Amino acid sequence: MGGKEPVETAAGQELACWSLWRRLKNEFPVWSFMPSWFYSPGAYGYLGVDFLSGFRKNASTRRAFALLEGVEDKTFDAVAALAALNARRQEQMLRAVIVCYLTVPVSVTALVAEIVGDDLGTFVRENTVNCLGLALTLALGPLSYLVSTWRSRQIVGVLDLIKIERSVAD
Repeated sequence: MGGKEPVETAAGQELACWSLWRRLKNEFPVWSFMPSWFYSPGAYGYLGVDFLSGFRKNASTRRAFALLEGVEDKTFDAVAALAALNARRQEQMLRAVIVCYLTVPVSVTALVAEIVGDDLGTFVRENTVNCLGLALTLALGPLSYLVSTWRSRQIVGVLDLIKIERSVAD
């Protein structure tokens, strides 16, 4: 993972959109999601009716604008298509992870509770720390995919802003 390898066409050359895509996605790291709740203008913009002005002022948004400034329309459209495809794939994976990580353990727990009854409650009380650790571990999978999906949708939103401003500038 990480995607540093070139994506080659049949002619053996990397298309410009792939290099731009890699640079663009690096402006929206998943690790910075939580800290950005406390310092980004976009986070403060989730109060009131205008969710765009703060989003436009985010440092990552400004860097994306700078990165894509002067990029020809065809290449920009290809990067926007890559971002949209990535967002759709992220959402597919999030749904699969939610189904697998959340419904399967809950179903198994309900089945075990039905079969062994009070013994499950006794087991959980005797192993509270381990059970909480398991529950938190199971919750981290869906949460990480949720944050990743949020970031992928954020990239699409930034590209929409750029597209809007490019169309007005023309």
